[in-house]
Amino acid sequence: MSTLTRHTKVVRAARVVLPLLALALLSSLFLLTQTPNPDAAIPYAEADVQLLAREQRLTAPRFAGVSSDGASFSIAADLARPDPTDPRILSADRLSVAIDGLEGGNTLFVQAQRGQMDTGAQTLQLAQEVGIRSSHGLSLQTDQLMADVAGLSLYVPTPLTGRGPFGELTAQSMRLTRDIATGDQLLLFEGGVTLLYAPE
Repeated sequence: MSTLTRHTKVVRAARVVLPLLALALLSSLFLLTQTPNPDAAIPYAEADVQLLAREQRLTAPRFAGVSSDGASFSIAADLARPDPTDPRILSADRLSVAIDGLEGGNTLFVQAQRGQMDTGAQTLQLAQEVGIRSSHGLSLQTDQLMADVAGLSLYVPTPLTGRGPFGELTAQSMRLTRDIATGDQLLLFEGGVTLLYAPE
């Protein structure tokens, strides 16, 4: 048998066998397919679509700048919502603030669960589980903190407790300000200050 004749027979057989195989595969797909289960559908996110459409939100916003004293600051939050009447004012959740370049090479870190930022005036009002920590070893807890990051001043109007390199401390309020006469930065504890001196 010649090569051409063998090739012709193979082509003729393939023309019959291959369509039959394709038909068998398609039939098996329909026969083996189960009835769709609505309960096994792809899960969807449970979100309040109307609320998302009504409220503008910023996810993980970050702001940075430099104070009048040359210290750099950065502000971050998990979520922020602009005020409907003034978009420069943001209500935020889980904020963190870092102020670097303080006197003596000190860096200040502040965290809070809730807060309000005025990006125009560069001021902050923090509340709920406010934690204040410095790179020099001071660690404080309180309920509220107000800050002017542009002018580099802090004010804690609520009682605070904490610990530093000098020992344990409690006070009714605290402020970080600048001495007008000398220009030095001052950290002042006020109102029934108690210090348990226990240096590390």
